[in-house]
Amino acid sequence: MADLVLDYGLLHDLAGSMRTLRANIQTDVDAVSGRAVVGSAGAVGSDVVGNSTLYGALSGFYAVCHSPFHDSMDKLNKLADTLDSVAKAFFDTDADFAGKVNAERVQANVAQWQSNVDAYQRYQRLKDKNVTYQYYDQNGHLETATIPLWDPQSPPPPDPGAAPTALTADVPGGTTSTNAQVNGDGQITSETSTTTTTNGLTYTETTTYTWHTDAQGHPYADYSTSITHSDGTTETISKQTHPDNSYVMTDTTSSGTSTTTVTPKAGTPGYASVTNSYDGTTTTVDVTAGADGTGTKTVDGPNGTDVYSGNANTDQWTLTSHTDPPPDPSDYVPITY
Repeated sequence: MADLVLDYGLLHDLAGSMRTLRANIQTDVDAVSGRAVVGSAGAVGSDVVGNSTLYGALSGFYAVCHSPFHDSMDKLNKLADTLDSVAKAFFDTDADFAGKVNAERVQANVAQWQSNVDAYQRYQRLKDKNVTYQYYDQNGHLETATIPLWDPQSPPPPDPGAAPTALTADVPGGTTSTNAQVNGDGQITSETSTTTTTNGLTYTETTTYTWHTDAQGHPYADYSTSITHSDGTTETISKQTHPDNSYVMTDTTSSGTSTTTVTPKAGTPGYASVTNSYDGTTTTVDVTAGADGTGTKTVDGPNGTDVYSGNANTDQWTLTSHTDPPPDPSDYVPITY
């Protein structure tokens, strides 16, 4: 099967051209609305036409064209909206991916910068220090000597400078720019990625991180992400971790709020999750896996039950069975006799 290729920039431009066309002909369509025969100065009578038969034919023409012209204006507007919504949906998907790639690159750059900071600080601590020791020379005399802790023959590491918190990458028809804030421990506390195209599409994600330390002393972060989609709608996605290592993901849009609670299974990569969607439906996921990650995943939701086999460590699964949901009794119409 060939890969699906869609030029969302071209679709967005086409939708804009259709709206421009509609605006250009709107005046003419409104001018003939409800009129019998229209001239450059407005409605005219049969005396201006000069021939009653021709006037009657023109009146019939305007009457017949009035409704189709108005219908075509509505259809033109709906087609432009459809093309633009498809373009923006594809663009948002690509922009989300591009922003995440950029953010990962920034995080990698910050991690490398932190390593450079550690090396430079170690050099600063050692460069002027020596180890003093004593020894007896070949004649039995006690001598004192020193060894520098930093080899003077070794070049010092370069000053790492400020954290590399900005990155811009080219995307088809535009750019993705990412800027981050870093705390004293080299951890990113916030980052904003914006993808723009030359024809006016824009998608922005801003994520704020809150850092914690688990019982083993390992750092982890909760976060809140605010998204402005290319159509102007907004979305907020957040993660909040509980002391028992379970966590809640919340996704809020203009349609409502969906929450997913994930509870890890101790000692394994397995977990159980419950998603309550804004439309009132509930989906549960149960992953049972061994220490090597192999196991099964069962997804039970409004579309039925799916069972997968695969690996929880890599999150790669193969569908092994599907069961349709039980029939809804409300779908049956009672038979009366």
